[in-house]
Amino acid sequence: MTQTVLGANNAFVPSHASSKRMMVDYSRNIKKFALNQYIQVVPVDEGKGYYLEMDHEEAGRIVNDGKEFAWPDGAPAPSGNPHQREFEFKIFQTHREAYPYALGDKGLKQASFPLLDATAAANGQKAMTRRTKDVCDMFTTTGNHIAAHVIDVSTLSTGTWGQSTTQRQTIKKSIRTLQELMLDATLAAIEEEDLILVINSALAKTLSESQEIVDYIKRSPVALAQIKGELNKGNANAMYDLPKQLYGINLVVEKTRKVTSKRGATRAVSQVLASGTPFMTARPGSLIGQYGAPSFSGGTCFVFEEMKVETFRDKKNRRTEGRVVDDYAVVATAPAAMGMFQNA
Repeated sequence: MTQTVLGANNAFVPSHASSKRMMVDYSRNIKKFALNQYIQVVPVDEGKGYYLEMDHEEAGRIVNDGKEFAWPDGAPAPSGNPHQREFEFKIFQTHREAYPYALGDKGLKQASFPLLDATAAANGQKAMTRRTKDVCDMFTTTGNHIAAHVIDVSTLSTGTWGQSTTQRQTIKKSIRTLQELMLDATLAAIEEEDLILVINSALAKTLSESQEIVDYIKRSPVALAQIKGELNKGNANAMYDLPKQLYGINLVVEKTRKVTSKRGATRAVSQVLASGTPFMTARPGSLIGQYGAPSFSGGTCFVFEEMKVETFRDKKNRRTEGRVVDDYAVVATAPAAMGMFQNA
């Protein structure tokens, strides 16, 4: 260090304590991931098992305008078993992942911040990011959907969602088209309040600047709240100037990013959900579902072991080992209650 004369800021040894041990940490609370808003989590007692898929078509089957159910006075009652429901047991199998770390005793002892907790939190976020990617990949894989539920936006109107105008209403046409298909497929078993449209943050920015959405918000009940700066109260979409609902459908902005570059290499960051492939799904009820209970959630995350943090003291090597363990399976349990868009 070069010698210097006494000054206001150089006559002491800087320490972390001077900032009240402030720690800037970008680890997000795993409970606040947007993922929890559009996937249902079902705890399971075994890593491999079956879920039951019932045929819902029979519940709405009316042939010949219902003449087959007629029972005239004096005639034998309709009999037989032509109206039995079909069912199928489908298998799921969880996979276990571990996110390990090891910290030396010397470093832990001298650290001016909770190093072990910070390391566990970062690995917890990594595990949740990985799960989010799995879920988004499941929802944006065309083979997981009923063929008609994969909608190419370009076939509905000219241009993308971001290029939509008040006259074209490409966004509204897309949403309504898929909504009607899902109602057909489920025999209207899903409610509008159960439907969730999931877009990434880049598309959210684009939509907020599109003429269709600008005019939609102008004419909506949230217009005054936006002008008064009240739109952001309890609204996670406010940073994109978007309401909680779009055309009556719950709107979720999936902001999760993943780092795909190795440490020390040129930084590469991307979103786990692509801009051109938003999706819509039903998620009735609460985040936590009950295994064996009926569900119309488009996607389900069967969890055998969830984000378990384990710590081990290694006396011989004077270090503490830790890991975050996640054991789960992401399954498209109700394809009738989900769909995706292409070229949005």
